[in-house]
Amino acid sequence: MIKNRLVLFLTAGIILSSSCVSTQKYESLEVDYLSVSRDRDILNARLNELNTERARLAARTRSLEMNMQDVQSLKEENESLQKQLGELRDMFNRTSAARVSESSGMTRQIQRDQEELQRREDELKTRKAELERMQTEMEERNRRLIELEGILARKDSVVAALRAKVSDALLGFADKGLTVTQKNGKVYVSMDEKLLFKSGSYDIDPQGAAAIKELGNVLRANADINVMIEGHTDDVPYRGKGDLKDNWDLSVKRATTVVRVLLQSGIDGKRVIASGHAEFAPLSTGKAPVVRQKNRRTEIILTPKLDELFSILESN
Repeated sequence: MIKNRLVLFLTAGIILSSSCVSTQKYESLEVDYLSVSRDRDILNARLNELNTERARLAARTRSLEMNMQDVQSLKEENESLQKQLGELRDMFNRTSAARVSESSGMTRQIQRDQEELQRREDELKTRKAELERMQTEMEERNRRLIELEGILARKDSVVAALRAKVSDALLGFADKGLTVTQKNGKVYVSMDEKLLFKSGSYDIDPQGAAAIKELGNVLRANADINVMIEGHTDDVPYRGKGDLKDNWDLSVKRATTVVRVLLQSGIDGKRVIASGHAEFAPLSTGKAPVVRQKNRRTEIILTPKLDELFSILESN
């Protein structure tokens, strides 16, 4: 419609330039000119709407937490598009202000500008949808992070409560070479050699067996705790006879001896692991008797089951 009116107006201009026309024809041409002006105003109004939408998108973009590299790249592309849109707007304004005698070329330019504006608008919508998708993903990751933090907090609470229970149960053995500590989300019950075994032997002392049974009572009431028993020796080579060849054999046999006492207390064997480290995981280095005595120990490591945590990690 705009193109037809402009052609009509151009034709009228040519006629006016070559001969005089009646007042009625001039007024008709003037009406067509006003119609073209209205169409231009409508296009300007559309441009204003696009600018308003662009400003809204820019404000939305600034409000997002742009902490990912690809999000930052999208923001930069969006700013480039905004700049190009501004250039198109200026070009459109200059074209609209051209003389009516150039209406044919103006119409083609307006058509191209409209198509370009539509393409840019569609591209901005695509960028907006991508930003919203990434924001949704970030919110989901934050939700999972909060969930993991909650699980870890509960685990720490369980470990602290377990340490208190174990300490209370083994309080009578505190001055006999037994310590209870909490570190790295686990409870460590460390027993000196003198509490459990005679030198070079893996036959458990009755007093040590009593301590293990007290610990077994606590573990039996807390079925969600895994148990690892580690045997440790000093660096003096084992010189005994029989079925033990070296410190490896001695450390493993001592660990399995403790396991049997726990099993007798009613602990499910699926929860228990026995291992020996010989002299290769000392608490202290050195050759002094007091250092070697400290390294000869059995450690019982208590760890809460993390099935819930592993399930969340696998779902990610």
